[in-house]
Amino acid sequence: MPGFEKIALHTYMLRIEERTCGTIYMIEEDGKRLLIDSGDGQVELAFTPDICILTHGHFDHTSGVLPSWKKVLLHPAEFRFGGPHIKIPKNAEKNPMAPLSFCSHLLEFFHTPGHTDGSICILDKKTGLLFSGDTKFADGIYGRTDIGGNDKEMEASLALIEKIPYKLLCPGHGQLEEKLSSFRAGARKHGQLEEKVVP
Repeated sequence: MPGFEKIALHTYMLRIEERTCGTIYMIEEDGKRLLIDSGDGQVELAFTPDICILTHGHFDHTSGVLPSWKKVLLHPAEFRFGGPHIKIPKNAEKNPMAPLSFCSHLLEFFHTPGHTDGSICILDKKTGLLFSGDTKFADGIYGRTDIGGNDKEMEASLALIEKIPYKLLCPGHGQLEEKLSSFRAGARKHGQLEEKVVP
């Protein structure tokens, strides 16, 4: 798929270096495609995904969703979240958060509030990839909590992530990272997001 870089079995990423520096992930198998996040709407995809799962409702993750997409999932809490920079696609449905089978992949969902009320992480149990949205980034960095988030919820979510048996962290912005052997205390907030996510 043009523009997408393979990172694991059936799994690809498209990183947008300009603007919000976001990343779109795709699982492609047997002619079917599942997207994790849709970008800021400035990248035109040459296909219609069978499923799009949104890690949270901020515009730089949801604006790429088109009205023609038939299955778009978002955590129920995002539909009532009053924080800034939220853009809920009209065709988004409430994610039931039950394990989801997609071809040979099994996706498990974790509710990880803190950045937004309805932020989630997604574990692909086949590849060991954890798609962490804007909750956790590489180098011990975590998502902003000053745009409607909550510090205590973020702390609890980061502790939960440490218990998830993933192999590779795939965040919504920045670099991929192999799982660390221990939790890095003193994680700092994502300064790049502070400059580039907020318009």
